[in-house]
Amino acid sequence: MLALFPVNAWIVFPLLIISIVLASLFTSKKVKLFIIVLMTCFIVMELISIYFSGGFVNYQFYVNLNVNDIIEGLSIFKLQALLAIVVFFILIFLLLKFATLCQKKISVIIRLIVLVAAIFSLNYQNGPISKLTEIYHIVTAPKLSFPEALSEMNLSDYPLKDQIETTKGKNIIVISLESFEQGFLDLPSITPNLNRLRQKYTFYGDIPMGTGSSWTTASMHTYMTGLPLLVGGMNTTPLSDISQTNIVSLGDVLHKADYQTRYIIGSPTFAGIGHIISMFGIDIISEKNYPGEYPNAPFGLYDKDTFDIAKKQVNELSASDKPFALFISTISTHAPNGFYDERMKSVIDDSQDDMSFAAASLDYNLGQFIQFLEDKGVLDNTVFYIFPDHLMMGSGTKTIAELSKQKRFLYVLTNANAKDLASYASQEHNIYQIDLPRIILNGAEVKTNARFWTDSFTIENGDNRAEYVEKYITKIAALNRAAGVE
Repeated sequence: MLALFPVNAWIVFPLLIISIVLASLFTSKKVKLFIIVLMTCFIVMELISIYFSGGFVNYQFYVNLNVNDIIEGLSIFKLQALLAIVVFFILIFLLLKFATLCQKKISVIIRLIVLVAAIFSLNYQNGPISKLTEIYHIVTAPKLSFPEALSEMNLSDYPLKDQIETTKGKNIIVISLESFEQGFLDLPSITPNLNRLRQKYTFYGDIPMGTGSSWTTASMHTYMTGLPLLVGGMNTTPLSDISQTNIVSLGDVLHKADYQTRYIIGSPTFAGIGHIISMFGIDIISEKNYPGEYPNAPFGLYDKDTFDIAKKQVNELSASDKPFALFISTISTHAPNGFYDERMKSVIDDSQDDMSFAAASLDYNLGQFIQFLEDKGVLDNTVFYIFPDHLMMGSGTKTIAELSKQKRFLYVLTNANAKDLASYASQEHNIYQIDLPRIILNGAEVKTNARFWTDSFTIENGDNRAEYVEKYITKIAALNRAAGVE
């Protein structure tokens, strides 16, 4: 079990000590059992969090701790779920035994000293206690009016939706790649097409993944609004009870210039992403729009079919005299092993492991799609953006071992003119996920009075946007909460 968690597995030891010592302080068997079960739940949750995200239980873990996401997770991580259950019961048995032994052999004073020392060992920056405190600050964010929340974020001059003015620019295509982080580009045998595009177009690398933007739905919310998906309130499905938001999104800006906006995703129910897309007023295109046309796949569509639909949508959208913005999310490179599409065997070496096969398949289908845009002449008046939604999740797999050989980052690949992005993107300064909506609009030469949070910074005072997200974490949660309309 611990082999799956090479980086942070040490956390289990102070937690085990706390469990044993705390239970040993009580003589009642029922109280002992209650403490052991409670602490074992926490230990297993920490191990699960470390496995999936490489870090301790945090807000990302919290918001995915709901029935729908758990069921979706179990459909993919069956072996891991079984292992977690086995570990859970083994730990309860062993901890009870050790607690009883500790009670008999060690004095109360020594046990209390050990307990305090073990608790203090967990209390450091970005440690488990720090992350639990972070969750507390987010979910207990004050309930403010929307103007009050904007003021707290230094956005008092934020134009509201009915005040937005936009002049159309080029067409826009945004492609969000599931877990397809920068390290895959260092594997040229798997990503020859992305590496070709990297040489041909503009590439911005070494983008850190931010708090509140580290899972699919959160990543999408961030690049649509410029705000991480941190939402106040005790709700593990944030915004699920909200029908619309007062936060200005790309959808709002583009609709003002009469853009056609569509979002292609395998299944709108995946991670609740469809609900939030609908809040932005963007039409959802999925397998439901093409009944019986594509094979059954995990979460609706294989990437091959997602890009096939994207070609159909481009043909349809470009036939109109209106500008368009097409958003695309892939899924087949989902952790831990990707989704195997046997149809790709004709063009991809299937002797590779499943994730490498899925990654090479995505690279091929993405390359074919960009080639289609080039051949059709769409790129003469269309700007595309390609970026991962988040880092690959999971531990103990060959893929993660390969990606972890160096520091892990996100990236943006685009045909936008570099001079149009110069204020927010350069080789000297990192791009952050909260910069993406501004970058998407600027690169497409869309003129608007809309403001995003990143517009409050300059390169000089906001060079590390990640620090600002951490600093404003409660205020962001309050703003997202205040913006919701039931």
